[in-house]
Amino acid sequence: MIDKAPTVDVMRGWVTKHRDNQTPIQQFDISIDANGQWFHEGSPIRREKMVALFASILTRLDDGQFALVTPGEIGIISVADAPFIITKMVIVDSDDNSGNNSNGNKGKDRVIQLMTLHGDMVTLDADHRITLRQKNGGEKPYIIIRSGLEALINRTVFYELVEASVEHDGQIGVWSAGVFHPLSDERLSEPLSPASTDDL
Repeated sequence: MIDKAPTVDVMRGWVTKHRDNQTPIQQFDISIDANGQWFHEGSPIRREKMVALFASILTRLDDGQFALVTPGEIGIISVADAPFIITKMVIVDSDDNSGNNSNGNKGKDRVIQLMTLHGDMVTLDADHRITLRQKNGGEKPYIIIRSGLEALINRTVFYELVEASVEHDGQIGVWSAGVFHPLSDERLSEPLSPASTDDL
């Protein structure tokens, strides 16, 4: 395999090289289930270092398929939903919750970072927005980690985001890096009062 995690540009170079050299694309018996658990030949991969290594060389091809890529080989894997799961949220900068809560400016200057189980970290900003999709009868929140690879925001982290939320322009969401990130596609029929917003 490889000794350390490659950059996105390095992996793109490997993919381009394999395409130019017409390297056979293999079908690896590796899969990721809807809970972010990695499997090999149907059995869970228990070694965290191995999972972290696989995660570091995961990419998405132009046709939408997920693949593990190294300088020597490339192989397709199966992903049930998102390949990564957000399991931690950290507010790394804050305006101490100052600002007018009633007009949705509370927390406008803060920066929120989200982290995956395998150590990937992304800042909630203009380039990394929360995407909401209807699945299994409800909305599920996702965010891009790198180069087309998404992470599902787990329930615990989503509840933390809801607790930090405010009402802005008829929607409930959070501010991070100067950008408002809605936590639902639905709009409020009536603006929330400052007291009710604090209760979220």
